[in-house]
Amino acid sequence: MDEAESVATRPEATVEPAVDPSVWHRTEAKAADRVTLRMQERLAEKRSVERRRLWRRWGTRGAIAAAGLLVLWAVAMSPLLRFDAGEAEISGLGTYVDPAAVDAVVAEHEGESLVLLDVSGLVDGLKEISGVADARVERLWPSTLRISLVTREPVAAVPQADEGFAIVDDEAVTVGIVEEAPDALPVVTVPLGEDGEAVLQAVLGVIDELPVELRAEVEGIEARTADSVSFTLRDGPLVEWGGVEDSATKAQVLAVLLDSSEASSADVIDVSAPTLPITRSN
Repeated sequence: MDEAESVATRPEATVEPAVDPSVWHRTEAKAADRVTLRMQERLAEKRSVERRRLWRRWGTRGAIAAAGLLVLWAVAMSPLLRFDAGEAEISGLGTYVDPAAVDAVVAEHEGESLVLLDVSGLVDGLKEISGVADARVERLWPSTLRISLVTREPVAAVPQADEGFAIVDDEAVTVGIVEEAPDALPVVTVPLGEDGEAVLQAVLGVIDELPVELRAEVEGIEARTADSVSFTLRDGPLVEWGGVEDSATKAQVLAVLLDSSEASSADVIDVSAPTLPITRSN
């Protein structure tokens, strides 16, 4: 067999058809789209469940809060909790606080719910009364209050332009007005008008610096200026004090002089310059 015949009789080789790569890409894309769609559906369902659960949770809380508020309102509005001003316990009136003024402020809250009663407003009203520096208010269930007043401590009596005396504390706040000066308080004589206010402050500063036992012995105290304070001791000499500065030293020097033999015959003791005190007779 020649070479031509051999080639003719040789079987033909099988040729595999070529595969288009774009088919695979389209298939994979469709599969990915289906997976993504299922994930989105599951996420959406999960979010919907969470929203329903959140709404139920807040709905329950809201219902509980509403019920609590309803109960609180019912309790607060109960007649058993209405404030009875006539049963209020009031203490600390002192000597110069007007009880009628206190009763009037307290009576303004008559019939209010003790739960809702404005305690700070009541305290503010009480502090506006002459002689009241502060107040403490405590609820006494079911229907009244315990009121403790902190009154201003009077330290001097100041003559008024028309008549009577103003009782003042150490801040020059008027505690009360009386016709006659109390024996236990020194009478302060200072210039009238705006200039007198500064002088009065200086005088009260001196009184505040005096030892308690010496303050009780002061009968009258006067000043023309803030640096010329002088006072008269009960059954004792006139003391020229000067200004409020060095008051502690002046008080010590005065105590020593009052215990000395020189003071028994002295009409005036001058401690305005405490390092050089002077005693003299008129």
